[in-house]
Amino acid sequence: MSRLLVSVFLVLFSFAIAAEPLQSPAEPDLANSRYLALIKNNSASEVEMLFERASLLADSVNDLSSYEPIVFVLHGEEAHAFRSHNMERYKSLLELAERLEQRNIIDIRVCETWMRINGVDRSELPVFVDTVPLGPSEELRLRNQGYLYF
Repeated sequence: MSRLLVSVFLVLFSFAIAAEPLQSPAEPDLANSRYLALIKNNSASEVEMLFERASLLADSVNDLSSYEPIVFVLHGEEAHAFRSHNMERYKSLLELAERLEQRNIIDIRVCETWMRINGVDRSELPVFVDTVPLGPSEELRLRNQGYLYF
């Protein structure tokens, strides 16, 4: 059964990649766009660097309430950093993520298919993290709604 899920996931992921070529991240213009984080290396350090970039960007904005948060769809190894048994190891990342979520600067979404494949229960994730059925499909949906890569 798990091999079937992995196969289905890989096929769906390949369609999502084929349908939408990767582009370089846009230089953010928060006043005119909605953004989706482009995660290339699937590492916790890459995600933390993007969180820090989002924080710096938000610090330059006068009225954050009029902007959409930057969406982070996690469906690779980087998502392990948000599991409860890794909280001490990634404490600074998680504290930054929670602060940015509370200020509505970012919106973190973890792929439920990735969770099933990796044996991750929803209770292992912080309460500020949302889930989506399939990460690559969520990214494609957001791109179709006009989100630009950050």
